[in-house]
Amino acid sequence: MTKAQPSAFVTHIHEELADIGPVDIGRFFGGWAYLVADRQFAISIKDRLYFRVDQPLRDALLSEGCQPFTYNKGGKPVVVHRYYEAPVTCLDDTQALLHWSARAIAAEDEAPRRVRR
Repeated sequence: MTKAQPSAFVTHIHEELADIGPVDIGRFFGGWAYLVADRQFAISIKDRLYFRVDQPLRDALLSEGCQPFTYNKGGKPVVVHRYYEAPVTCLDDTQALLHWSARAIAAEDEAPRRVRR
């Protein structure tokens, strides 16, 4: 079995994030996770980018018209309020991508760490 390779979209986003510092990518369910210092701050699912949010970032993304990550399970929509789609400007403006990514990293840094058992 061959190992899944990131799409051109994921590779592009990963390359654009180089100015943040070392960003790792890894498989995340059916998509990809973006991590800084082992902290996940964004995901790409079906070539759409979503940021990990806290309340201020959620409010800012909502004001940009962004929606939460949603998927269907058993024919019913499941809304994941922890991740909101990136503004469309992020996809063709590196500075916008870095700005929103930095906010998502800060939101993740403020999130309580889970204790692994």
